[in-house]
Amino acid sequence: MNPFKISASGFLLGILLLIASAACFAEGAGKAEGGGSELIAKVEAITVNLLGPSQQYIQVEMVLKLAKPEVAERVKLYMPVIRHKMILLLTSKEASQLGPIEGKQKLVQEAKDAVNDALEVSDKEGVTDVLFSSFIIQ
Repeated sequence: MNPFKISASGFLLGILLLIASAACFAEGAGKAEGGGSELIAKVEAITVNLLGPSQQYIQVEMVLKLAKPEVAERVKLYMPVIRHKMILLLTSKEASQLGPIEGKQKLVQEAKDAVNDALEVSDKEGVTDVLFSSFIIQ
């Protein structure tokens, strides 16, 4: 095979991988839908057992609203720590605490605090809000 063809093929493969990785990152952090200027980062589903004797579990998916674009890379880097803190937070809850809207609102604040603690930033510099895209207790 021609060395030029091998080199060109490698170059094209590299470009395709770069485009694919950029698309994956854009899925996790980018402009919010609806034309807003807020940045977001998605946290994949977390499923844990809830506290208490009733053998219930919770599965949540979250979207983090970010204060600035630089935070998106930090969220990506710290995602294992963020998920760990969220697992600890969720396993400390009982289903009865999370049923009422007040319980969910308190969980939002606690989750925001936990994520910003993991990122070692304030809520004005890091995550400004936590949105649940899925919230299932069973």
